[in-house]
Amino acid sequence: ADIPVTSVITNSSGTAVTNGNLSAGTYTVTYTATGYEDVTRTLVVSDPADTTAPDAPTVGSVTGNSTNGYTVTGTAEPNSTITIKDNNGDTVGTGTTDGSGNYTVTLPGTVGPNAPLNVTATDSSGNVSDPTSATTPADPVSPVLVAPTGNLTTTTSKKGAADATASLPATLKDSDGKTVPVTHVITNSTGTEVPNGKLSAGTYTVTYSAEGYANVTQTLVVSDPSNPTSPVLVAPTGNLTTTTSKKGAADATVSLPATLKDSDGKTVPVTHVITNSTGTEVPNSKLSAGTYTVTYSAEGYANVTQTLVVSDPSSNTDTTAPNAPTVDSVTGDSGSGYTVNGKGEPGSTITVKNPATGEVLGTAVAGVDGSYTLKLPLGINPGTQVSVTATDASGNTSEPTLFTTPPTTMNGGMINGNMSTNIGGKHFSTADLPATDEANAGWLSMVGTVLLSLFGAMFFWRKKNKEDKH
Repeated sequence: ADIPVTSVITNSSGTAVTNGNLSAGTYTVTYTATGYEDVTRTLVVSDPADTTAPDAPTVGSVTGNSTNGYTVTGTAEPNSTITIKDNNGDTVGTGTTDGSGNYTVTLPGTVGPNAPLNVTATDSSGNVSDPTSATTPADPVSPVLVAPTGNLTTTTSKKGAADATASLPATLKDSDGKTVPVTHVITNSTGTEVPNGKLSAGTYTVTYSAEGYANVTQTLVVSDPSNPTSPVLVAPTGNLTTTTSKKGAADATVSLPATLKDSDGKTVPVTHVITNSTGTEVPNSKLSAGTYTVTYSAEGYANVTQTLVVSDPSSNTDTTAPNAPTVDSVTGDSGSGYTVNGKGEPGSTITVKNPATGEVLGTAVAGVDGSYTLKLPLGINPGTQVSVTATDASGNTSEPTLFTTPPTTMNGGMINGNMSTNIGGKHFSTADLPATDEANAGWLSMVGTVLLSLFGAMFFWRKKNKEDKH
């Protein structure tokens, strides 16, 4: 059965929109009936397609000749495509109008003089205007003088001199390819004639004249010689970097050099100015995150620049400590010193300390494979407990690994090592070691070696006394 319903149209944000006031977009229609759950349907509203052709373009001028080609200028719908076709319907030139509707289209000389043209404008929807007719001009009855291409250049003998001479052609070609003798006049920017051979640094106009032809011109640029013996300030390489105290702060300070080298290797005092991307000077210590230019200046030198990049502190700083390093071997003795070998995080700093006092006994950097070798200073006694840690580039330090220097070995009945009851002088005694198997083993070993030493000393004392009595 047909059910009477009410309907509500809502936009993508859920706001109700009155039917009849809908703009292009996607909507939801919700149908409601008493005793039934609501149902919805999608409604798509679109703008009508553009089917209106642009107005026919205007043609302001058609200039040129069959030798040098033609130029067509005019106006049409802004940002439309201009198409120019010949009498056969072949496209001979295209262009695009600017935001104001102006266009300039060049045509090849093969289009020929007095050739009919049709100019149309096509908008972005592909709608094509009615054509506007135009005609290429007739070729001149007489050939024209062809101006030289490019600029002439010459150099003075020294900075500030007015003695430059330009090499000027004695002939030019005309539009028929004929060689034509010419004369020339050089004028400066004010239109004053300047003799060739008396030219100072600057830009001039050379005017070529030939009987029966219109004059043509060429630009002449005169420069002073570069002086390779004059030293220049050498710009620093790479970018400067610094960091703000926190995100959004404008308090970064960059360390800037007080001197630079010049190209002769001389140290030159410099001043510096920091500017932002808009060229505004920013005081050092008031820098926020961004890219800046540091300009170095020194008397008698051209300025040089360097890029400065200021960043906010990273929000994902490494706070994970390395794993505790391993101690794979401890070799040597108290007389020659101990060598510790092991592994830690590659690139981390390995530090050996007295765990009781915190005194640093040695440091090393773990290699790319994590291995390290560290020589302890002389005076550390056998059976001494020390600790080793690894610190990564972010300053995170691992848990310590404890180890004990090996006990002194016997050699020919005598004891090597320091037999002081304070084992280790300025370092530390094993009397303070925690009750670990390794520490106990070292302590028992030391007790044994002390007793053996006493027995040995007694034996040699008694033997010596007997020999003295005999």
